[in-house]
Amino acid sequence: MIEPGTPGAGVYDLTLPDYLLLNNECGQLSLYPYASEDDQPRYGIGLYEWAVAQGYRWTGERCAVDASGEPIESHHFLPRRLMGEYLQWFYRTLVAEAPSTVRITHHPTSATDVVEVSDGSEQVRLADGQTVTVDHVIVTSGHTPNAVAGEDGSRPRWLSPYPVSGYAEVPAETTVAVAGLGLVAIDVVITLTVGRGGRFVENGNGLHYQPSGREPAIQLFSRSGLPFTAKSVTGPDRTNVYKPLICTPQALDSLSGRNNGHRRLVDARTELLPLLFAEMYARYYAQVAFQAGSIADAAAVRERLQAAWVAGRFDYELGHLAARYGSFDAEELFFGPKAECQCSDDYERQVYAALADDLREAEVPDGASPIKSASQVFRIFRDPMRSVVEQGGLSLDSYLDFNADLRSRIHRLVAGPPAIRSRQLLALIDADVLRVPYGPAPTIACDLRGGSPRRARTRITATAFERPHAADVDLVIRGHLDNPRLDRSASQLLTGLYNRGRISQFRYGAVTVGSVDLTVDSHPIDIDGRVQPRISIFGVLTEGVRHFTHYLPSPKSRIRAFEEIGACVNEILA
Repeated sequence: MIEPGTPGAGVYDLTLPDYLLLNNECGQLSLYPYASEDDQPRYGIGLYEWAVAQGYRWTGERCAVDASGEPIESHHFLPRRLMGEYLQWFYRTLVAEAPSTVRITHHPTSATDVVEVSDGSEQVRLADGQTVTVDHVIVTSGHTPNAVAGEDGSRPRWLSPYPVSGYAEVPAETTVAVAGLGLVAIDVVITLTVGRGGRFVENGNGLHYQPSGREPAIQLFSRSGLPFTAKSVTGPDRTNVYKPLICTPQALDSLSGRNNGHRRLVDARTELLPLLFAEMYARYYAQVAFQAGSIADAAAVRERLQAAWVAGRFDYELGHLAARYGSFDAEELFFGPKAECQCSDDYERQVYAALADDLREAEVPDGASPIKSASQVFRIFRDPMRSVVEQGGLSLDSYLDFNADLRSRIHRLVAGPPAIRSRQLLALIDADVLRVPYGPAPTIACDLRGGSPRRARTRITATAFERPHAADVDLVIRGHLDNPRLDRSASQLLTGLYNRGRISQFRYGAVTVGSVDLTVDSHPIDIDGRVQPRISIFGVLTEGVRHFTHYLPSPKSRIRAFEEIGACVNEILA
């Protein structure tokens, strides 16, 4: 085990403040892949069970070992530092209970290179000057940063969102723009408000923000211009129990050509999305019919939609259902409102309304909102989608479109924050601490009118409004994380492997796309097209040749991480 510091926690630093929350319910997260066994090991529990066993309870907005606090429940979103503690506990317990035939050695440093040895082994070189010779290397180095271009005054200077202590000294009189409207951006906003001593309090009209006076003026913007949607406050995970109506395994196999033994390249926007939109309509109207009548009514709606799809009259049947139950537009839910805003004020009102409307849906008890049911299609079908889009399954144009646009829209619907975050964003807007003035895809440039490039402010200009809108800000903080790229990685290990050709970029013909190229069983392919059988790579590093790798594993719906690493271990032992 080669990792600086104590293994386990990774980005879930134990010193993180409690206001930085997980974006998954604690009852859905577990590092142990099996639901139950006769000889369940001590580490065979998930985050929720562990936190309760440790005595953690809520004391106000904090989690502490305090018998007088309020109990933690499985649908709660816990502070991120507790995940770090759980991960470290899991690692220590796993090592302590390892069989006597297994020896685990921790090297508390970084790996800087992996070099082939003539006898068929691999020599891992470490940052402390030592080397470790092994038979197989498994690379799971996570969200390695990309190299940042040097500052020359022609580009705005963007601060990294993590660690959050990196912008702790931003003065209160500063205007800060955050590039993003999702999870990372929310972390930045909460750090610049609650982290500065501000408080959210309940009053008769809902949530209210009490500023500390130390907050900077905060602005948000993003490429899509659409805020992430919130997770339902409660509700079961339907991933393993939902029965596909239209986007069936057979339909996906037919789409990708596997039915006839020859894989064809798919266009995700025009071929895959229509199947998923059809499932969204089915989930929406079945849920509405159930709420208006009974389970039998919901089943009848599904049967009618399935028959209509086969008969080629799906749109006609949707019109019939809309007349009876009300209209629903799956495409608009996915792509956003069709109406364009005339000015900045129109757009800010639209964002506020979108947050408020989505919050109402997220707060429907038991996750029973028809809108949220429809949105969850993209969570339920995450693994089936992979069978189409991964390992070069898309055409080049569709691959680029998927990574630049479609993937972020999928994340927006299913990988959003807890509902409390939407309430807080609305309260911050009401308090005039937070603004969203620029609309989708504004232009960003240095404003050099002030003289020195080092002192230049950043000019942000709206591009989607009829009435011009532009403003200068003092700082821009990156409110998103870029996928790791091999061609400009800041990782010494990846850069060394790439420069020597042991790993290479995934490519379409002569076009390289940044992601590592892998075999289906996780081995990298070198610059000459040869498989490197003694190296395996997993996780975020593989995003691009694989998709939807940014998640914490859970045996309930996100078990693929366990399956892939299990297959790797079985191959090594064989």
